[in-house]
Amino acid sequence: MLILIVFSLSVVVILLKPINLGLDLKGGISMVIQPDMNYSLEQEYERLSRDIEQRLREEGIRILDVVASKEGIRVELLDEGQYTRLLSIIEKDFPRFTVAERQKGEVLIRFKDIELEQLKSGVLTQTIEVLRKRIDELGVVQPVITRIGADRILVELPGVLDIQRAKSIVGRTALLELKLVVDSGPREALIERLTKDYELLPDQTGDEWFLLEKVPVITGADLKTAYTTTDEFGMPAVGFELTGKGAEAFAKATEQNIGRRLAIVLDKRVISAPVIRSRISDRGQISGNFTPEEARELAVVLRAGALPTKVQFLQESVVGPSLGRDAIEQGIKAGVVGFLLLVFILIARYKTAGITATFSIILNALMLWAGLVLLGGTLTLPGIAGVILNMGIAVDSNVLIFERVKEELRLGNSIRKSIELGYRRALSAVWDTHITLLVAALILFQFGSGPVKGFATTLTIGTIASFISNVYFAKVLLELLSKIRLFKV
Repeated sequence: MLILIVFSLSVVVILLKPINLGLDLKGGISMVIQPDMNYSLEQEYERLSRDIEQRLREEGIRILDVVASKEGIRVELLDEGQYTRLLSIIEKDFPRFTVAERQKGEVLIRFKDIELEQLKSGVLTQTIEVLRKRIDELGVVQPVITRIGADRILVELPGVLDIQRAKSIVGRTALLELKLVVDSGPREALIERLTKDYELLPDQTGDEWFLLEKVPVITGADLKTAYTTTDEFGMPAVGFELTGKGAEAFAKATEQNIGRRLAIVLDKRVISAPVIRSRISDRGQISGNFTPEEARELAVVLRAGALPTKVQFLQESVVGPSLGRDAIEQGIKAGVVGFLLLVFILIARYKTAGITATFSIILNALMLWAGLVLLGGTLTLPGIAGVILNMGIAVDSNVLIFERVKEELRLGNSIRKSIELGYRRALSAVWDTHITLLVAALILFQFGSGPVKGFATTLTIGTIASFISNVYFAKVLLELLSKIRLFKV
């Protein structure tokens, strides 16, 4: 009864729910991405330089300037005799930093080596998480987003063939900032007024430039959600809602700056700069001559969050679905030929016992396929190889058991007793085989990526299914044959 229930349920699952196909079978896009660690490091130094400058001035350290770069933070001292006090403040209040260089009147401080490694690891992890959220928003089934090497990310998108659209969503930094406008006009007229507290950014066309306060009122981190809408002219736009903390800061800033312009900055370009007419609290709108598709994509990337740094596409390729169809056809042919050869050898060598082994292999394959479907696994080319390999594992277990049964028969035991003793004495070897395979498959799944994980998934499910079908179900079938006097081995 249990065999019939498992068989029936497996068939129902396979018929009702199609299996997910991987990139190599379904076609899609494969990209290798590398986050720009230098840009991220420079941004972090820029952020912390303000805190360091403020702290040093509070402690009475006479400084000319504090300048951040990707190399570190350079502190220019007016009184070189205050170096010891500066060092003491850095060690006490900024323990992540160490002094890298000291010249006359200048000190270069930067992150300690362990802090640099943690920062780079954090940037990579955050980039992967943001990419995963963005791709989930696209509705891609079973994407692969995994770390490869020290600082690279592999992204595979099965079923997606528009590489330009994929790159625009995956690679867009989507750094949203709302900043107060100091002035606008030609770049040449504004550059003379540029200080370290201001920044100069262009609009989308590059024709007009804006002098902005460097510290933003709010950023994309303050967004609760983003959605597509239309502006007052009926053009596509992106609406957004703010978190509680973001809404409080936005309301305070807009109330205090009525009459000033507020620039909406996306990826260091000014999308629009409307005048603040009244206090605004928890929502706003971004409009900038978007097409409906551009508005949707911008809403997707804003909801998923900004990437912590710029990314570079090192490699990109499109796999056509025709290659996948050929691979599936060849895989099916290999599976059918392999199965028929196994059946022929099993029946020729073990007679009616070989028929029970055939049924156990079929049940094993059905359980493996149904398990992949239920767990949401993805079938890849290496996964097909794992399925075919699993058939060999199933045969290996049957051969061990049948040979032990034949030995017991030669010792003069009855058929029923030989089956019982054969299974019992072969069980330790079968256990060892399956546990070894399972451990190897789990290691491959944990440390592998992409195709290797596909192979490990099918091998893991197949190993468990093989043990159940060959050790328990095949034994029931053998005992059934012995009862109706058709058992031959």
